[in-house]
Amino acid sequence: MLLSKNTFPLYTRESQTKLFSKNIFSSSFDKYKIVPSFKNEKRSMKNVTCLSSFFPSPNDQHFSLKAFTNAPSIIMDDEKEIISQKANNGIGIVEFFEGKNILVTGGTGFLAKALIEKMLRTTPKINKIYILIRAKDKGTAFNRLKSEIIESKLFKCLEEMHGEYYKPFILNKLIPVVGNIYEPNLGMDIITSQQIAQQIDLIIDSAANTTFDERYDLALDANVNGPYQLMMFAKKCKNLKLLMHYSTAYANGEREGLILEKPFSMGESITKEKITSISPFTNFPSLHVDNEMDLVSKLKNNITNNIGLEQIMKNVGVERAKLYGWQDTYTFTKAIGEMMINSMRREIPILILRPSVITSSYKEPFPGWIQGYRVIDPSIFLYGKGELPALYCDQDTHVDVIPVDLVVNATMAAIAKHGYLQSPQLNIYHLATTFVNPVAIHQIFDYCYEYFTLFPFVNSKGDKIEVKEMKYFDKISDFSNYIWEVLSKQHKVQDLSEKELLKIQMRFERKVEFLNNFSKLYEPYGFYRGRFHTGNMGILMEEMSEEERKNFEIDASNINWKDYLTGIHISGVKKHVLEGKRLPI
Repeated sequence: MLLSKNTFPLYTRESQTKLFSKNIFSSSFDKYKIVPSFKNEKRSMKNVTCLSSFFPSPNDQHFSLKAFTNAPSIIMDDEKEIISQKANNGIGIVEFFEGKNILVTGGTGFLAKALIEKMLRTTPKINKIYILIRAKDKGTAFNRLKSEIIESKLFKCLEEMHGEYYKPFILNKLIPVVGNIYEPNLGMDIITSQQIAQQIDLIIDSAANTTFDERYDLALDANVNGPYQLMMFAKKCKNLKLLMHYSTAYANGEREGLILEKPFSMGESITKEKITSISPFTNFPSLHVDNEMDLVSKLKNNITNNIGLEQIMKNVGVERAKLYGWQDTYTFTKAIGEMMINSMRREIPILILRPSVITSSYKEPFPGWIQGYRVIDPSIFLYGKGELPALYCDQDTHVDVIPVDLVVNATMAAIAKHGYLQSPQLNIYHLATTFVNPVAIHQIFDYCYEYFTLFPFVNSKGDKIEVKEMKYFDKISDFSNYIWEVLSKQHKVQDLSEKELLKIQMRFERKVEFLNNFSKLYEPYGFYRGRFHTGNMGILMEEMSEEERKNFEIDASNINWKDYLTGIHISGVKKHVLEGKRLPI
């Protein structure tokens, strides 16, 4: 659920402290290494409800489920008996959602919108879905519901299913609620908050600020104060069976190796883990949310000139993140948000789902649906436009991406499982792919090279843009020099006046600076050394019935990345994001 923005942090890979580069995970996990077996066959589209607007289906890559579920996972002993009893009949996903009242935050966002669509399409007996919407009044909230959800292309399949009864059906199910997750009672008026607190069975929290280098004060408000206010409200909900919170797999920060599905507790930090693994008796300051809030408050009080406040807050966010062992302000504050939830949960059953980079839909409700420009897309489309001939990264680094419909399916399955159990525990799931079906950066751009060679962009003069194979550099200086060299070859500079040469040089400098900053923004992910363990996803899959596995597919090992990227994702972004628009960067 990461989004990019044209603002950049000030750190580079070379400046990271080498003392903490040691792998903190034992090599004993190597015995769980998975070796997939591949078999190509045409994939059925049986569970694609919508018959319009889908792309060719990719080939299968089958994976040994038995080997997958033998990997280590975190599951509580008191769940085993219930799991055993339900194994033959599946989890009971559809049945669980029948008659339920659900409160959803961030409901107009990419992921939550896809989840709402799937719930309405597959569990039509769901009762009410209350959607918290930031708006000045009820009328404005309803208009947002109508324009951003009901009339969205995503819901066309649901509309086809219900025909003339679509609007009555959806208006009976979806209830817009004026509110703000950052405020007490989630910004709802007293009467509304009391009514909802009495009625809801589930809370689904999808609200977040996902900008990598956001101002620290704004990121804390969204990703830490938001969960705090949500937990305060949850304690008033007498019938609450489960609270589900979306985090990110990259909340694991600079951990390396095989990363387990472990919860965060207040006071922990990645740096502290690494220091104590090297020297158990070394002290390192604990990470506490109160200290971070106090720091921000003092800075604001001491800065009288608001002109420089934004950049100072951005710099502080990056500095605090790096100090405690996170890549950026976004992942840092998401981890603190998890700590906040864990510290406040008491008897509330909590489910935290950590998706990696969420991409366009694989199959449902149709292949290629996407909202907005996602994390991998700027690099892909800059490359296709001929603007990014090289990358600053390790070309063998794995990119962990997962289609949005697999995240949605796993969400519903996990909610049903733990909603039935209603155990006052905290359960963590990584929704990721590097453990079962890894794909490297160089593979992605090999696929992109093939795609843009066959289907090139056309420039303003009507000429086809030729792409060359991507180059990779692990030093920013080498990357910059190469970009400058390419620009020089692309523009003939002989027989020009001194004034014209100066203009060209300034244009080159601006472009190189932009690409340097762009590369630094993505640097932590271009050199990432972690793999997200997905043992709980494997157990969830084993517990699902055959019908549930078909209707709520979560097995990412089946994805053929070449077919997905070239046949679904790039076309989906073109259609749903870029159609009739310039690149939004």
